[in-house]
Amino acid sequence: MAHSDTSPIVPHARRRALTWGHVNGGLWAAGNALTTGSLVNYLARDLGAAGLGLSLILAAPNLAGLLRLLAPPIIYRLGTARRASISLFSVSYLLILGLPILAGFSVVERSRVVGLMIGLLFAHQLFEYLGSVAMWTWWGDLVPRQVRGRYFARRQRIQLAVTIPTLLASGYFADLWRTASANDPQRLLMAYAVPTGVGAAVLLASIFPLLQMPATRRYSRPGWSLSLRAIAMPFADRQFRGLLVFRGWFSLANGISQVVQNVFLPKDVLMIGVAPMNAMRVTTQLGQIAGARAVGKLSDRFGNRPVLVLGQLLVSLALVLFLIARPGTWWLLIGAWVLFAAYIAHNICLPNLTLKLSLEVERPGYVAAAEAIASVLHSISTVAGGLAFDYLRADAPASSAEFYRACLLILGAGLVMRLMAVPLAAAIREPGAWTWREILAGRREG
Repeated sequence: MAHSDTSPIVPHARRRALTWGHVNGGLWAAGNALTTGSLVNYLARDLGAAGLGLSLILAAPNLAGLLRLLAPPIIYRLGTARRASISLFSVSYLLILGLPILAGFSVVERSRVVGLMIGLLFAHQLFEYLGSVAMWTWWGDLVPRQVRGRYFARRQRIQLAVTIPTLLASGYFADLWRTASANDPQRLLMAYAVPTGVGAAVLLASIFPLLQMPATRRYSRPGWSLSLRAIAMPFADRQFRGLLVFRGWFSLANGISQVVQNVFLPKDVLMIGVAPMNAMRVTTQLGQIAGARAVGKLSDRFGNRPVLVLGQLLVSLALVLFLIARPGTWWLLIGAWVLFAAYIAHNICLPNLTLKLSLEVERPGYVAAAEAIASVLHSISTVAGGLAFDYLRADAPASSAEFYRACLLILGAGLVMRLMAVPLAAAIREPGAWTWREILAGRREG
């Protein structure tokens, strides 16, 4: 078992640190919006990536997820979660500066650029994931348990308020540039190079607020055997295993339809551009802004489990609208993205549950286990979905019935798997959480 000493933080210093935490969240949200999502996915497609290539682009960040299990030894060796977080994020954001270089100025032939993108995204995400384990461990000490739901809800609202105009502006710029450069393939790639370059710079700027925040728990340097024991402990914790089972299946269910849901159906079947896709994402984020405060309060009042169950049911039903959308009714996807706003329940409740169910001293291992399981299974499922799509389409062109049928089969599998995650969420053992019967009755039983 690791040993630690907690540094006392006076109330005004804690408030100041939590405010800087919101500044960090806003900057990170802007940078992340410019270096992920449709910009990167459409770049890969314009470089000629097919099902496997696109699935690897989508999965590359999460392929690094299993290595999150290395985070606890790194945190223990560096002494504090603060030092580990800042160091790992710095490396990650320096690496992502390579993405705009590949997109706009690469002299490498296009068939190799996709491979380089996968490697770059893998390395970038590996260090960001390791840093995120350290940061959530840090949050566990900084944010009092009784207000975590509301604090994380406020952080989500700030991040979404920044992400929305960023996505709209970058999508508008990308589509405008792509239209103007349609006859110049190399110049067309600048539509992605400029936004991702700005995004990388903003990510680096997000480290400054972290430098203003104090260290909390200082860890001793345990031997490697104790570090390995800390990694294994969450998997032996019966109460925590229920959360791991849900996160694992939830990640598998989400990953299977990613390639079709984010690229092939909207881009190749429904002919939706970057700007409309980003606008639909904005509908999700507006819904999350509207719902974040309520989700935070409800999770603090009734527990995270019942809120998570409802959120999982809603995001599952969103795939029904993907299944029935046609080129003439592409706007049905707007409804799907509205339902995706229910992911705010996952964004608030899953980190909260991880911190709540973990042992304080061993928190780095618990955070790493939850995030690693989610990442690696999501990446495996995403790649499997891409391979299955390539097999089902059998090299058929995007305008063919076979291509569309392959999209429907993958989306149907995703719908069934997401619905199966609902009872797994209900089975999570959360001390103090209300049951749905108690919530509807308006009182606790017993």
